[in-house]
Amino acid sequence: MTPPGGPPLWGAPAALLLLLLLLLLLPLRAGAPPPPDDPTADPRGDPEGSAALSFLRTGDARRLALANCSRSAALRPPGPDPPPALRAALRAAPEALTQAANFLNMLLQGNDLREASVAEDVEWYQALTRSLAGGHPWARRSLLALDAHPAAPSPRLVLQATAADGEIHLRDVSAPGNRSSDGEWVAELRERRGPPLRKRVLSNDLRSMETPKWRRGDGYVAGPGHVRWSQPFLECRDGKFVPAWAVALSAAFYGLKPDLSPEFKGAVRVDIELRDVGIDQCDSGTGWFAGTHRCDLNSTQCVPQQNRGFVLGQYACRCKPGFYGLSAGPVPAEGAARLACRRCREGCASCRDDAPCEVQEDRALRAAVLCCQACCMLAVFLCMLLAYHCRRSKRIRASGVVLLETILFGSLLLYFPVFILYFKPSTFRCIALRWVRVLGFAIVYGTITLKLYRVLRAFLARAAQRVPYTASGRVLRALGLLLLPPLWFLAAWTVATLENVGRNVPLVVRAQTARGLHFSICSHDRWDYMVVVAELLLLLWGSALCWAARAVPSAFHEPRYMGIALHNELLLSAAFHAVRFIAVPSLHPDWTLLLCFAHTHGTVTVTLGLLFVPKFLHAGSPLREEIAAEVYEDEVDARRSGLSSSIASAWSERSFDPDDIRVGDTLGTFF
Repeated sequence: MTPPGGPPLWGAPAALLLLLLLLLLLPLRAGAPPPPDDPTADPRGDPEGSAALSFLRTGDARRLALANCSRSAALRPPGPDPPPALRAALRAAPEALTQAANFLNMLLQGNDLREASVAEDVEWYQALTRSLAGGHPWARRSLLALDAHPAAPSPRLVLQATAADGEIHLRDVSAPGNRSSDGEWVAELRERRGPPLRKRVLSNDLRSMETPKWRRGDGYVAGPGHVRWSQPFLECRDGKFVPAWAVALSAAFYGLKPDLSPEFKGAVRVDIELRDVGIDQCDSGTGWFAGTHRCDLNSTQCVPQQNRGFVLGQYACRCKPGFYGLSAGPVPAEGAARLACRRCREGCASCRDDAPCEVQEDRALRAAVLCCQACCMLAVFLCMLLAYHCRRSKRIRASGVVLLETILFGSLLLYFPVFILYFKPSTFRCIALRWVRVLGFAIVYGTITLKLYRVLRAFLARAAQRVPYTASGRVLRALGLLLLPPLWFLAAWTVATLENVGRNVPLVVRAQTARGLHFSICSHDRWDYMVVVAELLLLLWGSALCWAARAVPSAFHEPRYMGIALHNELLLSAAFHAVRFIAVPSLHPDWTLLLCFAHTHGTVTVTLGLLFVPKFLHAGSPLREEIAAEVYEDEVDARRSGLSSSIASAWSERSFDPDDIRVGDTLGTFF
C-alpha cells in the first residue's frame, strides 16, 4: 500500500537490507585470498611470514638468520598439489610412509588387544619411527601418534625421531606441554576424507601358527594416494628459522570397530627437506607456483633456468620467433607488469630490432620499368598490324609476312618475363615465367634459324638445281616440329613441379641478399640448366647456318642482320645465364628486374631492330637486289616462273664455295 503523496512503504526496509548486505560483504572482500598472480602474498601479514616470504624470493640465509620466530611459517602457494618434479624427487618417501601405515594397519587390525598393550609394544613403534627418520637422505624428522580414543583431546603416544649429523635422536613427546606434540596434523588426518581404503580378506593357517585365534577376517590397507602433502614451511627451532624449506608427509592407520569397519587409530609423519628441488613457475599444470611467471605468453615464452634451490624467479622470459625487445635482465617482481616483446616487421621470422629483414623494393623504379616494357610491347603489337597492312610491300614480301608476324608474336612472349618479375613470386607465376620464356625463345630464334636455312636451300636450288625451294608454309610446319620438344619439356616439368608442391617441396623459396635481407624467388633446379643448354644448341645451329650462308646474295642483306642477331643473343644470353645462376639467388629483386629488362632489350629489341630497320634504310636499293628478293617471297613457284638471265647473272657474279653446298646438303639432310 502506498500513502498518497509519499514513497512506497517497502522502500525503507529494502534500503536497510541492502546496507546490511554491504556491511557483511566488506569484511569478506577484505579477507579474500590474494590473486593467483602473486604466489608469495601473505594473507596474515605477520613479521614471521614476511621473513619467510623474503627468503622464498631471494634465498638469502643470512637475512633470514636476523629474523626471530615463535612458530613455523607455512606458505600458501597457488595450486592444490605438489608439482610432478617434486613428487618424482621424493617418490621413495611416500612409498615408505605407505608401507609403515599398512604395517600398523595389519598390526592393529589383526589383534584387538594391541590397543590396550601400548606400553608392551612401544618398542615396535619406536623402531618404526627410527626407520622412517633414517629411511630417506632428506628426512629431517619422523613422528608417530597413536590415538587413545576418538573423543580424546590429544594422542596417547607421540614418538619423534630426529636425524642430524648421522645420528637419529628418539624421544617421547606425548606430554601435553611439549610443543612438538601439537596434535593439529593428527586432527586434520582424522577429519580428512581421503580415497577409500582397499579391503583385503585375511586368512590364517591355524595348523602352522598358534598365535592367531581366528581363521578368516577382514583387513584394510592404504595406497600412495592416502599420503597427505603439507604446504612448504620453515621450521622454527630455538627462536630462529631453519634455512631450509621442508614438506611434511603424513598418513593415517586404522583399526577395526566391532562391526569390522575401519576406525582411525593414529598417524605417522615424515618431514622432508627440499634439497636440490627448484620451483618451476613456467609449468602450466596444477602444481605449486605453476603459471606464476611474469612473461606475456602472447609474445614471450617462459624458460626454466638452472636449479638454485627452492627459490622463486628461476626462469627467463624469451621472445618468441617473430618478436624482439627483451634483454637478459632479472625477472620482474611479483605484481609488476608482465614482460612483453614487440613484433618484428612483416615477413621476419626472427629479428633483433626494428630493422627490416625483408628487402624494400623501389616502387618508383619498378613502375618505370613496367611502363617502359608496356610501351615496347605496344610498339611490337603495332608492328604486327603495320606488317599485315603492308603485306603487299616488296620489303615485307621479301621476308614473308607470316614469318615476320611469327617473330613478332614470339617477341611479345619474351617481353612478358619482365611483367611477371614485377609481382611477388608465386607457383603460378614461376610456371608462367618458364613457359613464356621457353616458347618465346623457340618461336623467335627458331623462326630466324629456319629462315636462314630456307635462304641456304633457295640458294642451293638456284645454284645446284637439285634442292627444291622451301615455301613459308613448309617453314611453319618445320617450326611446329621444332616446338614439339619444348612443349613436351614444359608439360613434363609442370606436372613434376605440381607433384613436388603437393609433397611440400616449394617452387618459391626464400633467399637473402649479402646484407641478410630476405626475399622470395623462384627456385632453380636441373631443369633450368637443361633449358639453357637447349637454347645455346639452337643458337649454335643458327650460327653454323650463318657461316654457311655468308656468300648468299639477298635483298636488304637480311641473312647478314639475322646472323648478327643470333650472335648477339648467343653472347648476351651466355653472360646473362652465368650471372643468373651465380648472382641472382642473392641479388636484390630490383636489380634482378633491371637485369632481366636489360637482357630482354639487349636481345629481343635488338633482334627486331636488325630485322625491320634495314628494310626502310634500303628503300632506294637497285632493281637487281629487289629481283633477287623474289627468292624470299611466299608466292614464288620456282618450277613455274623459271630463272631469267638477269637472276642467273646475279648468282654467277657472287663468290661461291663448293663447301657451302656440302654444308647445306648436310644440314638439309639433318633437318
